[in-house]
Amino acid sequence: MISLGLLRAPVIKKERINKGAIILSDVDLVVERFPKLRKYFYILERRGWEGINPGKNADIKLVEDTSVWDEIKLKFPDAILLPLAGADFVNTDKFKPINLKKDYDGIQIAAWQKFKRSEIFFNMAKILANKKFVKFGHMFYDGKDKEELEYKKKFVSFCKENCLNIDLPYGELETNDGLPNNPEIINEWINKSKFGIITSKVEGINRFKLECLSAGIPVLIPNDANTPLKKHINKKTGVFYEPTPEGLARGIEEIEKNYSSFSPREYVLKNTGMKNSMKQVKNTLKQLSLSEGGEDIYSEIEWDGRNQSLIWEAKALKIIEDLINKFEKEINNN
Repeated sequence: MISLGLLRAPVIKKERINKGAIILSDVDLVVERFPKLRKYFYILERRGWEGINPGKNADIKLVEDTSVWDEIKLKFPDAILLPLAGADFVNTDKFKPINLKKDYDGIQIAAWQKFKRSEIFFNMAKILANKKFVKFGHMFYDGKDKEELEYKKKFVSFCKENCLNIDLPYGELETNDGLPNNPEIINEWINKSKFGIITSKVEGINRFKLECLSAGIPVLIPNDANTPLKKHINKKTGVFYEPTPEGLARGIEEIEKNYSSFSPREYVLKNTGMKNSMKQVKNTLKQLSLSEGGEDIYSEIEWDGRNQSLIWEAKALKIIEDLINKFEKEINNN
């Protein structure tokens, strides 16, 4: 799916173009449709999953999966690689510790998709009947896909019959309408919990993970997870567990036993988050522009990495078309 994040519009003075900056997925598809895009913008390619960033037309590649870093560099020697992904831009001013009662031991915010391996979470809760958990998440297809909806309903029913210690605050929803999108609300849910739980094996750099760490709670990650999922998990931020209900239960015991040793927010503020990641992006754009005789026009750009801050599909293409037409007219009038 095509997604667009407009970081900076170009500045055109007397036919001199200081390129703007955009974040794109499906870079080559968009550039093929709008060949003049590279004339006006530096393109940052977001992957959003594991594997190689495939765009031949990307100036900067945000490399989510660092296990293929050397392969990307070999295949695209002219591109600049940054070891960043959307979750690395988590806004630590919005996701932060707040003084709330810990109503839950663990929280999971994950889509109702099979690759999330929800069965590990639910069966673990059945084992740890003395603990309290909360779980919610969106549906990729907004309730329009029967299989996805049935997958959710299966676990809602399982929970009612077996796991009275799991709260499903949005369990009865059959679409995404009514789910929280406000970072402040999500931050409150996270702060009401002692730790976050991820059960997936393959993903990109999980945003929920970085939101938990920014809020000051550690995270449990399965030890068979791919490289992007494992990023930022260390002795200061969380634990790895065997990807079974029993393994997760043991991981929870470990995280509780060593709880005082974790300092996840301190790690985030030092190593990742929007401020640190944007500093890398801004500096890279500055160097690119200066190398082409341009100016540094990137000091004010921001991006929080959330999908809600991106523009998608037809709307994104229309915005790109309008931007190019606008700057073509501006040059012709100078």
